[in-house]
Amino acid sequence: MGRFIQRIMNARHLPSLIAVLVVLAATSAFALALWLQFAKDYTPCSLCIYQRLANLAVLVIVVMGLCWTGAARRGLWLLASAYALAGAGLAGWQWHLTAVAAHTVERCAAVNLFPGERSFGPWGKDFASALSGHGSCAAAGIRTLAGWPVTHWSLVFFLACAILLWLAQWLAGRQGKN
Repeated sequence: MGRFIQRIMNARHLPSLIAVLVVLAATSAFALALWLQFAKDYTPCSLCIYQRLANLAVLVIVVMGLCWTGAARRGLWLLASAYALAGAGLAGWQWHLTAVAAHTVERCAAVNLFPGERSFGPWGKDFASALSGHGSCAAAGIRTLAGWPVTHWSLVFFLACAILLWLAQWLAGRQGKN
């Protein structure tokens, strides 16, 4: 088992494996957000929607990076890590709102990215509602998953993605110098 791990750590494909891990995590996080909204009735707020957009940006940009090589790949992964940090900032701000403004719960500004729900066919209403937020940011922040607030999970997810993408970018750059 030790030799197997050693081979993986020395493999030239390690940066791509890390990127695939980020893609799987981002896909799972987005699916989890949709499950919380539609199965558990967790009403998303505007910050939740912006975090979903950051998640989708990370997902799409990392997949694009997997299709390219060299400096372009590393640049795309750095861009994706910037979106991950933006998502972490949004989650941190929502955590702050939850802690500070929980006593005065107000509605956040409504976000409706796709108001024309008819243009997406039979799933238009569900698709449009998946990217529209109208709940309270403070109330959304106190919702829990496995005993931990969703904002905490979101912050950890985004920070982990940024760190993993930095690691993948660094390893890919190191391999290019050898």
